[in-house]
Amino acid sequence: MAKKAWYSITVNAQADKPVVEIRIYGEIGFWGTTAEAFVAELDAAAAGGADILVSLNSPGGDVFDAFAIYNALHRYAGRVTTRVDGVAASAASLIAMAGKPTIMPENTQMMIHNAWIITGGTAEDLRTTAEMMDRIRDGVVAAYSRKSGLDSDKIIEMMDATTWMSALEAQALGFCDLIEEPVRLQMSDSAAAVLQKHKNLPDDVKAMLKSLEEGDPEPAPDPKPEPKPEPKPEPEPEPEPEPEPAPEPEPEPVPALPADVPTASALAARVYASCRQEGIAELAEGVLLSGALESRELADQRVAQAKDIAGICLAAKLPEKAAGFVSAGLNVEQVRARLFDQLLASEAAPINNRQPTNSSAPKQSGPNPQAIYAKRKALSAN
Repeated sequence: MAKKAWYSITVNAQADKPVVEIRIYGEIGFWGTTAEAFVAELDAAAAGGADILVSLNSPGGDVFDAFAIYNALHRYAGRVTTRVDGVAASAASLIAMAGKPTIMPENTQMMIHNAWIITGGTAEDLRTTAEMMDRIRDGVVAAYSRKSGLDSDKIIEMMDATTWMSALEAQALGFCDLIEEPVRLQMSDSAAAVLQKHKNLPDDVKAMLKSLEEGDPEPAPDPKPEPKPEPKPEPEPEPEPEPEPAPEPEPEPVPALPADVPTASALAARVYASCRQEGIAELAEGVLLSGALESRELADQRVAQAKDIAGICLAAKLPEKAAGFVSAGLNVEQVRARLFDQLLASEAAPINNRQPTNSSAPKQSGPNPQAIYAKRKALSAN
């Protein structure tokens, strides 16, 4: 029986520079076609130093084969672009990390989770398999972290939870570099069956699977042929034309919106990316909630203000207050004033109406001027 391939590799030589086009549209490593055959075919196609374009629409598959493909693409000296054409789940998301850049149309999805395997044998065999799976996970975590810039603990937390990401979410977290216009989502029946086994399926993926089950609607029947028209009677002589009325004045043109006005989704993506770059990714949602963002300049100002507020709260040893101040739309001076009031309140001694006990050393009551001055000086320095 001939082996069926879950991928195809072709060379497009029509452009100025040859492009190796790879399509991975099935379960990786399925039908007996392994990564070894894939890499050998890729090396032969890209021997001339061509650019590589990898199109992914896969529910995942064999993590060992996916890791071998990722390593081959990551080591390639030429340009490698990966593109999600529908879903890049499980092992397919690992291959997507080899792209420089990684592209996702607006309605596509990416999913990361822990690899799993079916095995058997003695207790020692199972321990050996578990250790091997731990080493594989370490390598996968390193690949995700290298692409996104997130630390290993965050990556492991996302994998443990089986995390699905839209294109916008993947870009904000660093798993995707560019977002394109939406595409029509399609998938083979076998790949869809594997996809249904994953946890936490988002609504968009459920809708795609449902449409695949129902199938495309039947085409409309061909219209009945129209009857042949009867011959027209001889035209009567035309009457004398009446004078034409004066033309109505043309309406004034409505001014068009500027072409560079950004969309809400573009501004949100800009805020997430800027906050991640400034090291304040946890404040991105607060920036979006702080008020309407009407331009890129205003979005950049809000991010810069959020960074200053984070620094002030850190100096005051109250970093947990930063998210609330940012989402409330407070400026730097208002934040300083609120923190100063809180510091005064925290230094004030509680009122006690009980009879004081005898003590050899008098206890200090009321605010501590030196401590308040030191904290106020720390606030002013930021």
